[in-house]
Amino acid sequence: MQTRSELRSGDLEEVAARLAAARRDSQFLDFRNALPVPHDLRESYDIQCAAFALRNSPVAAYKVGLTNVAVQQAVGARDPIVGRLAADDLYQSPARIHVSRHLRIVEAELVFEIGKDLSGVSAPYSRSHVVSAIANVYAGIEICNSRFGPEDVSLQHLVADNSNADCLVLGDRLSGLRAVDLTDLPVTLVSEGKPVVSGSSAKVLGDPVASVIWLANWLASRGETLKREQFVASGSCTGVTELDTGEMVVARFGEFGTAQAVFVPFENEETGL
Repeated sequence: MQTRSELRSGDLEEVAARLAAARRDSQFLDFRNALPVPHDLRESYDIQCAAFALRNSPVAAYKVGLTNVAVQQAVGARDPIVGRLAADDLYQSPARIHVSRHLRIVEAELVFEIGKDLSGVSAPYSRSHVVSAIANVYAGIEICNSRFGPEDVSLQHLVADNSNADCLVLGDRLSGLRAVDLTDLPVTLVSEGKPVVSGSSAKVLGDPVASVIWLANWLASRGETLKREQFVASGSCTGVTELDTGEMVVARFGEFGTAQAVFVPFENEETGL
């Protein structure tokens, strides 16, 4: 296996192509023997972007992960991480999700719809600037997947593998909420035969709007723009929960709305939005 200092542009393209193919074909990769190690997170994001570009689809949504400080510390991260989703990865609640290509890991998340472009010209963005750009907030369920096996992988591999972002279920629009109401919104994740998972929007950087602010500024630092009509899955309010095939899950955000999903066998697959 190549050392971290030996990863070159040709290697980046090869790794991106293998990750894209693994996602398309529902295959696992052995990161210990099959892939060079990204030198740093910059290279990891270069791989992620190259793999996403092979899908020939614009970014419809971003996933922001590692939005809990304790989790960041556990994996050696200093900041949240980002993944990218295409329109085909977005589902409307109640969603029926194909099981064969998923780990069946779900997270309850507040999802923000951007109402106007946040171009890098105005960066760094303030809270008021970002809040004014938010058009809607939705109940959401993020579905995570990995192209690697159950072994622990490095943070670099995690980010290169789209930060485990795979699908996003959009539920009810949470009307009547102000940005200040989102700082400690009670959230529950209910699935059949399992204890109710209780959480809070406070688990997301203390305020999920802070996740959107961080993303907008992070993208601007890379010369990218958070655009109108894109969505942002802001981070898990409930940790991670694994579902069994056929099991339904409901994410409830206080009394404001829900999102719902169920994993179904291959023959019952439904397409996204």
